[in-house]
Amino acid sequence: MECSITCDGTPIGTASIAPLAGLAHAELDVLPLYDAIRYHALEAGGRLRGRLGWNAADGDFAEEFARSWGGGRLAVSDTSGQELGVASVMIIDWETATIATRPRVVVDVRPDMARVEAFLRTLGRDDDGRARGR
Repeated sequence: MECSITCDGTPIGTASIAPLAGLAHAELDVLPLYDAIRYHALEAGGRLRGRLGWNAADGDFAEEFARSWGGGRLAVSDTSGQELGVASVMIIDWETATIATRPRVVVDVRPDMARVEAFLRTLGRDDDGRARGR
């Protein structure tokens, strides 16, 4: 699905996200105004640097990144300009001199129960991710 990504209502890029389900992601084709918010996406990319994956004990991936986003409100719209009802939108960018990378947009379109299940898996855990009392 062709989508427009906005920050506080201003178009900053487009993406072809297929299928638009679960934690969907795609490369972001940036527009000139993306440069105004890029440092927030670089910060998000820095949080992932060196990680091989995301541990559920660290919290729900989409919630953690959406909560830490320092820029304006991100949204996804269809080709007619209608904003899509998604739980969260994240943009992750990397700065590297050796590999040509493009930012990625991650859209959380999971049903509410999937997000609740992800949260429940973090309860009753110590800081190291192990269940308490073990």
